[in-house]
Amino acid sequence: MRTLTTDRLLLRPWNMDDVEAFYLYASSPDVGPSAGWKPCESLGEAEEILEKWTAEDYPDVVFAMEEKGTGAVVGSIGLHRDTHRAPNVQCRMLGYCTAKEHWGKGFATEAAHAVIDYAFQRLRVKLLTVDHYVGNEGSRRVIEKCGFTYEGTLRRALQIYDGTYKDASFYSMTAAEYRLIRAKAAGLALVLPEEVSEEAFMAYYGEWGGEGPGFNPAAMELKGRRHKQWLKDTIAMRTNPPEGLVPSTAYFFADRAGRVLGAIDFRHELNDYLLHYAGHIGYGIRPSCRGKGLAPYMLALCLEKARERGLARVLVTCDDENQASASTIEDCGGELENRVEEEGRLTRRYWIDL
Repeated sequence: MRTLTTDRLLLRPWNMDDVEAFYLYASSPDVGPSAGWKPCESLGEAEEILEKWTAEDYPDVVFAMEEKGTGAVVGSIGLHRDTHRAPNVQCRMLGYCTAKEHWGKGFATEAAHAVIDYAFQRLRVKLLTVDHYVGNEGSRRVIEKCGFTYEGTLRRALQIYDGTYKDASFYSMTAAEYRLIRAKAAGLALVLPEEVSEEAFMAYYGEWGGEGPGFNPAAMELKGRRHKQWLKDTIAMRTNPPEGLVPSTAYFFADRAGRVLGAIDFRHELNDYLLHYAGHIGYGIRPSCRGKGLAPYMLALCLEKARERGLARVLVTCDDENQASASTIEDCGGELENRVEEEGRLTRRYWIDL
């Protein structure tokens, strides 16, 4: 487990030297019960908890929240097994608490953002969940600030340390939703081709060094046309495609300054060939922008377009040997269904639920 850094906090592994600091806040009658656990009644009890958290075979990840300026331990935050989704090994549940004297300082939200990044980028989970007891407004605000999707409230959902049951509200975030949130926060967006100047298009086009198998997506190829005709044909594809093709919308992927970083082609439906080999989406990052981890953000933005069009899931494929593309699809929650052969080449077929 690595140490994470935020503006004001170090999120680091616990050690046994932290026992007194842990006991100081864990013994508060206002801290533990709000999260469902019993306040520590002795230093020995606190020591037993830390021994469990620091054991090599402990399956969960629990960080101490240390304030940079003072070195004080101000709380804990971790990724745990979600008992409601126990068979799902690609799911974790976020849990956190802060010492009462640090409530209202935004430490939990700040730490949560860093641990969410860790969950999706380092552990590569496909679903992150979180819940709070009804009435815990502080925790609810943290969850909403982090962008989780509200699933619902279950009555008498969780049993706490004294045997009583509590109503709880449940939330989750998929891998694709995480990438979408981060993409929008960074000012990344999909723009229609008519919103990109011919000069910007030609600069993007020229980086590919010619058309052919390496040019992605194929929808952005000029194929001997001038830019004006290509643009006219590309717009027509949305509602009136040539015979044998399906309606599709091509987008450029741009940063906050409007620089084109890549392109993506979203096919609104599948014909037989697309179902077996090419899928709903084709994409490519321009050569000068590769290696920066941008592709999952572009794909997540396109998945939002698919959801807005009413699709419940999309098929995304890649060459079996293209590990970078496979990782992009998996980073957005893609589940590999199978590999199929076409003209001696293997293609991976992934489905992503929306």
